[in-house]
Amino acid sequence: MNRGLATLVTTLLVALPLSGCGADASSSDGGAQQRDPYAVTEEPTIDVDQLDPPSDYSTIEGSGFTIAAPGEFQQQTSTSPNGEPRLVLEKPSSVQQVPQRVVVIRDVEPAKDAEEQSFALETWKAAGDKDEESTVHRYRLDAPDGQQAFLVTWDEAQAGRRTSDVQVTYWQLMWQVDDDLIINVVAFAPAAEFETSEVSRILRTFQPSSGA
Repeated sequence: MNRGLATLVTTLLVALPLSGCGADASSSDGGAQQRDPYAVTEEPTIDVDQLDPPSDYSTIEGSGFTIAAPGEFQQQTSTSPNGEPRLVLEKPSSVQQVPQRVVVIRDVEPAKDAEEQSFALETWKAAGDKDEESTVHRYRLDAPDGQQAFLVTWDEAQAGRRTSDVQVTYWQLMWQVDDDLIINVVAFAPAAEFETSEVSRILRTFQPSSGA
């Protein structure tokens, strides 16, 4: 399995068990019960709102969602370990082992909701962040009534091939369509070119479709 995709799958699988730990830790302290245990970053320092696809993007119909990307991103469809369809949008980057990539994965009948899962992911990534100022942030996004959406962003080092480690920037969107479905959208690219890449804009065109 490609190293970047392996990191993605690990992220999705490991985040869930941690969510229970985060909730228990908050409720064990009487004072903590008065605070929101899943409080998100107050104000985004970057543009995280969903956007309409730019004119040079093509809309892609997925299983229960739409997303848009420019033509240079290759599309691949496969089946996730949970048996659900997976969409991968990818183009080469300046670092051979870390492409610019966006992956969409369906989490059916989730054991924890998107709020808890995103909090667990934020907690896990923040625990491993060695920077003096953490790169891990979590935002609540606007979503229709009955749905909720959270975005977690972070940087982490990935082992390079014959070179020093490569710093990679990740955005992970968890969009809870209903009690039985969360759609995860993960965008990543080498940190040095993340802002000039299209991956974050591709992620921000994501929309769940009716009857997801």
